[in-house]
Amino acid sequence: MLGSGIAHPSPGNPISAWLEQRVAAVRVCLDSCFAEEALVLVYSAFDTLAFLGSPAGEEYSGSRPFIEWCDKYIVPCFGSSSGGPSGIDLYGARCGVLHVSSARSTLGQQGKAREIWYQFRGQHGLNLATNTRMRAVGLDIELLVVAFEKGSHCFLEELNRDQIRYALAEERAGSFFTWATRFL
Repeated sequence: MLGSGIAHPSPGNPISAWLEQRVAAVRVCLDSCFAEEALVLVYSAFDTLAFLGSPAGEEYSGSRPFIEWCDKYIVPCFGSSSGGPSGIDLYGARCGVLHVSSARSTLGQQGKAREIWYQFRGQHGLNLATNTRMRAVGLDIELLVVAFEKGSHCFLEELNRDQIRYALAEERAGSFFTWATRFL
């Protein structure tokens, strides 16, 4: 189902297991033509992975770690000449999707980020009432998902090479939800 090169989680590796489940959930959404729902999962995954990779002392993810993480791991997956979104564009898009279910965001209204208008299997998600200073950027949702898979894989490879960062990320992953059949 994944078809992305992401390794199957090794036993006891909560980060890899979480990521595999997130990618599988995104793929289920795409297979069911739930494009916006896939976006919600992808953007929230960026938040989580940015937090896992943040320096010690960071208690939560925020705009800065999200933007830096995307600039390092996601943006390069679109290619240097693609005119694709930047980390701040993706953060603005995240805010729009998660908070108001549209391309509209405060960063876009302030002229700090371009709106992202989506394409998915012949349909287009646009903001017809846009009044922003910057021209919107088009993005195919399936290409964003491929970038998510590739970028996340690169992040995990890098994290695995730095045992101090990995230990911190694994400690943070210890607070992920534990699913049980009853409350403890």
